[in-house]
Amino acid sequence: MVDWGAGRYETTAAELAPVAQVVVEHTGVGAGDDVVDVACGTGNAALLAAARGARVIGVDGAPRLLDVARERAAAEGVEIDLREGDLAALPVEDAAADIVVSVFGVIFAAVPIDALREIARILRPEAHAVITAWVPAGPIDAMLGAAGRVVARTSPKPPPKRFAWSDAAAVAGIAHDAGLELVSTDAAALPIRAASPEAYVDAGREHPMALAMRPALERAGTADEARAAMLAVLREANESPTAFLVHSPYVIHRLRRVG
Repeated sequence: MVDWGAGRYETTAAELAPVAQVVVEHTGVGAGDDVVDVACGTGNAALLAAARGARVIGVDGAPRLLDVARERAAAEGVEIDLREGDLAALPVEDAAADIVVSVFGVIFAAVPIDALREIARILRPEAHAVITAWVPAGPIDAMLGAAGRVVARTSPKPPPKRFAWSDAAAVAGIAHDAGLELVSTDAAALPIRAASPEAYVDAGREHPMALAMRPALERAGTADEARAAMLAVLREANESPTAFLVHSPYVIHRLRRVG
């Protein structure tokens, strides 16, 4: 199980900030809107919405990340109501939101349809949610796959199959059952930069998911092998002759509460 408060998720949050900007612009959020940022992390999208004059609730399951979001809000002079809670039981009243956003957050729900039902519950009738999901393609996905194959050789059981959040048809199906309608799906790509492939991989050692994986690699004595496999993928995919640059594809789903 991943402890999202462990390590330095702040590094990844900073990397994802441009996506939060895209999402908030996509919503058209403005003064007076009630916004809920689901799995808000360190507050990227929540802060942007609050800066536009919205009343914002941010929900996350990691208390430490909520503390970081509070510090950022204080530093930026904006108000956000930050609450600890689970994706399947959001601590938000029924029909409280004009807009719900989730930047690579709801995609980690243990039971996807339960998370979408909660989003539908807190949305007002005809209100919208905008969520992002990684596409299982591109260099970062390939890097994670390379590491995963090293782990799989010594793991007693295969990892659970993940829901296809990037598949519009799959999302539309469970959204319908949750009381939502998939309105649109747009493709995008996030540029990811670092001083070098090595610097990127080493910074990623403090990501919560990497920390969760590390004990298995160390027990098997394959940590160095996994690092080498990741570096091989990133070096081949690197778009920069002097540093490190790759693009990671993702989708933006816009959903509407039905009724």
